[in-house]
Amino acid sequence: MPSELMSTSNALAEQLRAEIEAARKTLAASHASSTLKAYATDWIDFCHFCEARQLSALPSSPDIVVLYLSNQKESGKAPSTIERRMAAINYHHKENGHRTPAADDIVGIIPRMLRGIKNETKRKIDKKAPADAGILLQMLETIQGEDLRAIRNRAILALGMASALRRSELVAIDVSNLHFTDKGLVIDITSSKTDQEGSGQSVAVPEGTNIKPVAAMRAWLDAAGIADGYAFRRLTRSGRLTEHPMNDRSVARLVKASAAAANLDPARYSAHSLRAGFLTEAAANRASPFRMMDHARHKSLDTVAGYVRTAEQFDNHAGDDFL
Repeated sequence: MPSELMSTSNALAEQLRAEIEAARKTLAASHASSTLKAYATDWIDFCHFCEARQLSALPSSPDIVVLYLSNQKESGKAPSTIERRMAAINYHHKENGHRTPAADDIVGIIPRMLRGIKNETKRKIDKKAPADAGILLQMLETIQGEDLRAIRNRAILALGMASALRRSELVAIDVSNLHFTDKGLVIDITSSKTDQEGSGQSVAVPEGTNIKPVAAMRAWLDAAGIADGYAFRRLTRSGRLTEHPMNDRSVARLVKASAAAANLDPARYSAHSLRAGFLTEAAANRASPFRMMDHARHKSLDTVAGYVRTAEQFDNHAGDDFL
């Protein structure tokens, strides 16, 4: 083949590889980064399961997958986790050019197994206690002092409850996402569980008169001298500010530690307690369910309705006139 043709052929091949790689990146972007991280962990777990039994993980078969799903159920994994791991197995097969086990499941043993797991695992979900206004104030009172760590931790608890942000959203806040106004604070949320396309969402946090979340946030930014970058930063053991964002798990540890310091059972509280605390307090104060749904960015009114029903369970009780 003449050198000119070989050069042209190589150039076209290189261009094709670049286009394929660009297409792969676009497809990968269709999944939230948190989902891809979970899939990676799930896939490793499945591979370890297969290696220990000298089974093929890639490609796999419906029989092997059903055996794995049963193993997951027996080890106490929640149905939602098992379903996600099934999705991860299918995802990795597709990514590597193989037919998925689900596609080869002609007799439908995989969906039957998943239904069976759900039916056998009808266990009460261990819901964490909400950190409503009263509980949150108890937690805040345990954080004394004016060092950076104390100021930061008070801001995290106060803003975490008032904004009803998820812990991953809370630690991802950039200073450019914060807009202080004469009425409070508006937070732009660039990426979230309910906005995987990145169209953008925002949450308004009022100044407040009890918890005072906006004042707590101002105090933290001023004390730390943070003008750009991540709003909530890691601190060294000696209390020195770093450029790195906090880990979302550290928010959960803070909530548990504050609960323990307030003589509450730390096992009953988690980072989600802040978000649940806002909704619980809002329902108790007869806030509009639609406003609650809008603030917490829930897709369905059903989730918010649960908080309202709990708050109103003794109102106009059916037994008021005879019990």
